[in-house]
Amino acid sequence: MPKAAQPTPFQLFERVVIGLYDGGVLSPAVLERVAGGFAHTGMEWDGALDVTAVDGRSLHEVVVLTMLPGDALQSVFDSFASVIEHIAGASRAPATKKARGARETRPRARASNKTGANEAAGADDLLTQLSDSAPPDKRRRAKAPSAPTRSGGFNPLLNAAPPRSKKA
Repeated sequence: MPKAAQPTPFQLFERVVIGLYDGGVLSPAVLERVAGGFAHTGMEWDGALDVTAVDGRSLHEVVVLTMLPGDALQSVFDSFASVIEHIAGASRAPATKKARGARETRPRARASNKTGANEAAGADDLLTQLSDSAPPDKRRRAKAPSAPTRSGGFNPLLNAAPPRSKKA
């Protein structure tokens, strides 16, 4: 009876990460621990992709979406390589033709220049909102800071009195 081929460390890493992603427990901290554990094996990070998640995402897309949630999925393999280099401290080996063919299984969505300009303007608006500063072209009245409102919750120190002393 022939023995089954032993999976490579990359295949094991792929199965573990996709399983955690499908289970809904993959967070950046968990992914960092898993990738750090596999980094000590000296594995080659450019392996062919075999497993996809339930929603059809590849390992590279799952890692990029987990570690870089705001990043567009245009250069998935490059983003994956930079995340792995950061986590594992491994330098990226030159990709083989087989790995290059395997890394692009789904067509990329090309963004036009208008989309890039809209994203840049949206990022500036978000930055302005987060910094809580008014845009320089609009004049607003300076609001006086309002007094903090009291909550109607229970306060054990309100109307507190010292304990009664025992009279003998």
